[in-house]
Order: sequence, then C-alpha cells, then structure tokens
Amino acid sequence: MQDSLSVNDLEAWARRPSTSLRRDRFGLVMAGAEIIAPSPVVDYVAWYTAGFFARGDSPASARLVIHDVDPERICSVKDARLTPPLRRAVLPTSPDTACFVDDTHSTVHLFLAAATKDEPMRVAVRILRALVLRALLGDGLPFFHAACFTLRGVGVAVVGRRTAGKTTLLLHCLDSLGAVLVGNDNFALAPDAGSDAVEALGFPIQIGIRAGSVLALGDGPLRTFLMRRWSQRFGGVEAQRDDLERRLGIRPQELAAAADSTVMPRCRLGLAIEPYVDPDAVTPRLERLSDDERRTLWTHNLLRRPADVFPQQAALAGPASETDLQIPQVPAYRLIQPPAAGFLTSRVIEDLVCRVSVEG
Repeated sequence: MQDSLSVNDLEAWARRPSTSLRRDRFGLVMAGAEIIAPSPVVDYVAWYTAGFFARGDSPASARLVIHDVDPERICSVKDARLTPPLRRAVLPTSPDTACFVDDTHSTVHLFLAAATKDEPMRVAVRILRALVLRALLGDGLPFFHAACFTLRGVGVAVVGRRTAGKTTLLLHCLDSLGAVLVGNDNFALAPDAGSDAVEALGFPIQIGIRAGSVLALGDGPLRTFLMRRWSQRFGGVEAQRDDLERRLGIRPQELAAAADSTVMPRCRLGLAIEPYVDPDAVTPRLERLSDDERRTLWTHNLLRRPADVFPQQAALAGPASETDLQIPQVPAYRLIQPPAAGFLTSRVIEDLVCRVSVEG
C-alpha cells in the first residue's frame, strides 16, 4: 500500500472493472446512498434494511465505497497520509477498519479486513444508514428520541426519557394488539404531501431490549422468542431483571415477525404517548397533556445534532448542522401505569386509539 492516498487513487479503485463488486442504491424517496461493494456485502445490506429502505431507485445523495483488503495490510492503510479533501473519520468499530471521508463528493471510503464476514458487514450497514440519516438531517427534518407503531391505521409515537418504558410499551402493543412496527429509539418527521399532517419515518436500527421488558410480557410466541435469544446471548434472564445497561439487540424485522406482525417505513402520525411508571398506581390511566406540556415533551426529546441522531458514526457528518424544532400537531397523553401493567396497559392504548380514529 502506498504511503499517501488521494481522492483520485480511491476513485480509480472504485471504477476498476471487477466481477466481485456491485453497485446498488438504498434509501428513502427523499434521501438515499449508493454503495459499491463486494456482492455479499450488498446482499447483506439488502437483507438488513428490507422493509425500510427501497432498493435500486432511491436518489443517491451520498456514496459508500467498500474496499476489501487483506488483514495484514489494514495497518498500512490506516497509517497512510491523506491528500485533501480526504479526511479520517474515527469510528468506534473494530481495529480492522479504516474510514476516509471525501466531503466534496459526499463519499465515504470504508476499508475493511475480510469485508464479507458478519461484523464488517454490520459496520457497512451502520455507515450506509448514517449517510441516509445525515442527508435527512441536512434537509432540516427533525429527529426525536421515540418509538413509533401503527394501530388500527393510527400512527402512535411513544415519546419519553431513557428507561421510561417506551420499549416495554412497544412490545406489549406488538404482542397483544397486533401493532405494526415503524421504529424504536428514534424517528424523523416529514411533511405529508398534500396535507397539514406529518409522517414518522422509521429506520432499520436494532432494538435494544432489557431483561425487565422481556419478563413483563405474557406467555406467548414473542416472549418465547426473546427468552430464547436472551439465554443464548447472556444466560438466564431472571437474574438480570433489574440490569438497566445490558440490552439484547434485535433487528426490527425479526422482532415484528416473532409477534406475527410486520414493519413499515413510515406512517401518518396521529397520537403521542408519554409513558410514566408510578409505583403507587393500581391501574393504568391517561392524562391529556396541555399545549405547554406537549411542547415540552417534544422539545426535551428532540435530537438536534448528528452526534444525537447517529452517535457512533457522528464523525461522518459534514459541516455542523442542527435541526429546528417542529411540534407535531397531534394529541398527546401521559400514560401513568403501575410496574408490569402489561395487558391492562395494552387495552388502555387500544381504547385511546379507537377514540382518536373516530374523532379523526
């Protein structure tokens, strides 16, 4: 490997004829990324993002080029001197990874040792996803720390602080109500063409599930699936009931399938719920938030910067940008519930969605 690398060097590599490399596009209607990579990597990206990112015809606002190098050569790549406008992006990935960014051409060059192994391919997915999120953030779309699902055709945002019970509520609604999963942890808001409504955009991001959320589920296929996965990864789940840091990562598509449901990439938002666990509560109940409370809820959960939206890949972000707050004009409720309310909570949510659907 040469001592220095330039954009021309890397572009020549990307353009060279090769039967092992493929080009494809993945993303949303308003933002996507082109990938040039070994065929197994492209297939893995297609599998991982299925149901969220369209393939082939998405506009390419950025490009990801995967350079598959021998493990013994990765160190020389990482130590190479870069010629402007190339810059290094330091990512919390394996040591067998080097990432160079060409902001002028919105291109990321990712060097992976043994690129077709599972972990390097997961790195490729994360970076491609971050490029799509970066484009949406650059277009001014607001992102929020929240989960989202649809029930009876109504898009429901579950908004709240960390450990408030968002994932647990999402699991209950998938398990007992047949909800359709849009996203967990964060989503973006986009205008709904032809109306004053807004749409929530979900993304193919692993859902982190704590032991307490698994144990809160009633007996059934979803609980069985999660218990088995947890045991395979961490051992007995009961002993880790109160561990707030350890989480089981599950692809949203797999989670939905285990609940005999599916995923959808976007939905019209009709309702927001703020979960709140009250140890003294006997049964779950709802309190409608005032306009000021609703604004506070959304404001406190706005993700303004790339470091908030895609923290592990924040180094890929170009010039500093922050999104402006946009408050969805949908009713918002605080769900006050006792610990492990489970089935009763699901029924309260179902009744509320029915009312909103009728009123809407």
